[in-house]
Amino acid sequence: MKSAFIFSCLFLMVSSCQTELLKTKRKEQVSEQQGPITRTINDSTFSYELVNKKWINVSIINSADHFSMLVKRFGQKDSIDFDKEHISAKTPEFEWMNNKFICITTWWSGPFSSSLIVPVKRVTEPFKYFVKGILTSDKIRNQVVYSERIFGKEKIQFAIENLETNKKQFVDWKIPSNHSEFPYCDSLCLKNNKLIIWDGLKSTVFSF
Repeated sequence: MKSAFIFSCLFLMVSSCQTELLKTKRKEQVSEQQGPITRTINDSTFSYELVNKKWINVSIINSADHFSMLVKRFGQKDSIDFDKEHISAKTPEFEWMNNKFICITTWWSGPFSSSLIVPVKRVTEPFKYFVKGILTSDKIRNQVVYSERIFGKEKIQFAIENLETNKKQFVDWKIPSNHSEFPYCDSLCLKNNKLIIWDGLKSTVFSF
């Protein structure tokens, strides 16, 4: 009886270990599938996915540093040639996504970047291009901030744009003497219809 009991315990332990190993392998397989998928097309061309959902897929195709973007959504397909659209890009990266828009950053020189907004549901244009880059976003209200105009070393004008209505509002920011480089402040934050600009330990709030 003792030997039968010990054998039963050993059998249960081995079975439990095998089950845990299978669970671990499944978890590893799932986590691997969640990463970006890179496909080699030929020696000089490869593609990688920025977004891979059931309803929308966004892929970047790099052909000897000539970039294009393929967007597939709800049975529609758009191919955007960055050179033809005059989009400067070296390393397009996924920035954020909500249920209406996808934001992609296209770094092109040091800290400088441009931004692409891709609508999840295509209405008119397949994308919107912000050549000077989006500086901060409110993903809940679908609002973005970017520099509209720079007045020498004196002032910069920030635009707050609603991506759904395309309506803009503007904020003028006097460039502090200690910030001689773009974006001429420490940081920006957009929340609850307020633009907060930080300079050192001081914050300035603009309501709109």
